[in-house]
Amino acid sequence: MAAPELPGLFFFEKMETRHMIKPDFSYFYGGLPHGEVQKNPIKATVSKREFTEFHAVEWNVFYENTSAEDSKILSEIYDCDVLLALPEYTRPSPTLRITGEAPCIIWMQGCLEGEAYSFNDERSAQEFAFHTDYLFEIGMKKGYENHHGRSSDQMMPFFEITCKGKGYIAAIGWTGCWRAEFEREKAGIRMRAGLRCAEFYLKPMEKIRTATILIMSYDEKENRYNMFRDLIKTHYTPKITAKEHPGVLAALLWGSLPSDEMANRIRRLYSGGAKFEEYWIDAAWNGQSADSENTFDGTWADEIGNWEFKKDIHPDRLCNVSRTAQEAGAALMLWFDLEHASNITPIVKEHPEYFINNGEKFLLLNLGCEAAWTYAFNLLKNYFSMLKLRCYRQDFNIPPDLPWEFADRPGRRGITEIYHVLGLYKLFDALRGEFPDLIIDNCASGGRRLDIEMLKRSVTLYRSDYQCIQNPDPDVTNTHNTNISRYLPATGCSTKLKMDLYAARSTYSASWGYSGYATAACSMSEEEIQWLSEVIEEYVSIRKYFLGHFYNFGSDQFDSSAWVIWQYHDPSSDEGMVMAFRRKNSPSAEASVSLKELEGEYTFYNLDTKEHFTGGESLEIRLPREYSSAIIVYKKAGTSEIV
Repeated sequence: MAAPELPGLFFFEKMETRHMIKPDFSYFYGGLPHGEVQKNPIKATVSKREFTEFHAVEWNVFYENTSAEDSKILSEIYDCDVLLALPEYTRPSPTLRITGEAPCIIWMQGCLEGEAYSFNDERSAQEFAFHTDYLFEIGMKKGYENHHGRSSDQMMPFFEITCKGKGYIAAIGWTGCWRAEFEREKAGIRMRAGLRCAEFYLKPMEKIRTATILIMSYDEKENRYNMFRDLIKTHYTPKITAKEHPGVLAALLWGSLPSDEMANRIRRLYSGGAKFEEYWIDAAWNGQSADSENTFDGTWADEIGNWEFKKDIHPDRLCNVSRTAQEAGAALMLWFDLEHASNITPIVKEHPEYFINNGEKFLLLNLGCEAAWTYAFNLLKNYFSMLKLRCYRQDFNIPPDLPWEFADRPGRRGITEIYHVLGLYKLFDALRGEFPDLIIDNCASGGRRLDIEMLKRSVTLYRSDYQCIQNPDPDVTNTHNTNISRYLPATGCSTKLKMDLYAARSTYSASWGYSGYATAACSMSEEEIQWLSEVIEEYVSIRKYFLGHFYNFGSDQFDSSAWVIWQYHDPSSDEGMVMAFRRKNSPSAEASVSLKELEGEYTFYNLDTKEHFTGGESLEIRLPREYSSAIIVYKKAGTSEIV
């Protein structure tokens, strides 16, 4: 089986700064630490790029067998094995409470069990929440790993390592199974990170690479979280030539809705002033299954892998829908769950060699197989060309770890995963090379593949599948946004609740969608379309701020008695906005905040009251009603007028 070509990497001239971490790695060869092996045929090459303006370095390691024979086993492979220097710390007394001065690891919860979305809001709101583990004594250790082979399933691949106000933010770029281990040493905390399931020999002249590591260091006085957001925005957010804003503004049309009705709804929304940029056709457009009314019914999942149109409802293969979207100033966004297939679909029967058949109903498409990769690329290329797609939504609804393990040959544990993940990166890079204006929407049962390798190739409309349920609580979604925005500026969310401005604003993000007019059971009156058009107009007027600096002044918990208050500030133009939410059981009608990064006098404009006023960093916000919100934009006084 031929291996896919390795994705290209960028190389930057080495520039030393006092903040830079020196990349290092470790592995065992034939049971010995690689540095102790006398004749080691493995050539390990570090490829790095440095971001001096952010005191950050990214690297990954290539491992190549330079001999004419199979190598011995590589094991305990850590693409990152570095000591992160920290200020000295001695615990004053075992009887005293540990404080924030102590060395610690701050980790981030990933996406949780989807079955809890419909009945456990407290649990659902924990997605993207932050937790702290202290390493207050030398020798203490903590380990972390994701679940089931999707990189942000249960655990996000982002960590803060800190002591006495100084520290590091680290990210692991691997869209598979990863692990991170931290151990307190006298001079700091040692970080080891890499693939969780990797113990293999390499064939003669075989070359692979593994996880990408990114580490940013910060000092006590630095604005560390916004420095990291700027790093992600600058170097890990795709540049989209066809759009000024790197995100989508999409209306959902469920795939089993007939083409004529899809086109009719596009025309109704557009003529009513609801001007979307993408029309997002989700699952159930394909195969021959019985109609599926929505995500939760029908047999649409059984037809994953059969990418032929349902001819009775899409007789011209969505071409008329695509034309109608273009006439409305928009483009199509089409859903695929490309990386797996039901075992009853024709492609599995015709080309079983494309799939890993471990006896399950749903089989993994092996992107490490050159023929399977070529099939996937050509399939998507044909659809993109035919429908003039601007956005491709790639879902991934099965855990891949067990199929990968099943396909590994003796002595080659982890190799199937490595070639699959590298094949995924190659696929996205090839598609974006073929279609420079293409936006790839990274969906994996919600946000279960949020890592830096995927971030730099795609946007994320659904950071959580919580929003799939029919009546999501807006305070769960605004809790998600509060926490994930600490690190990531370009995620997304959607709402399906009509005539509810609080709910819509709770989902505003760099990408935004509306799903309240998606299925045959959905309807919208002229009044509701007018409301939606006003929401879109408001969102478009402020969305540029979501990529700016972020400050949270309210609660980061799912607490109905609290306020949520966000500031987004664009330092390049010295302008921004404040979004405030008084939750349904909050007893207070007023809140006061001291805004960040403001110097001197500013002009403010309240989008709700239509009032202009001048002021500085001190801002008073009044919301007389429970379950209400406000958006206040500001600019430096004496610059352009705020409308």
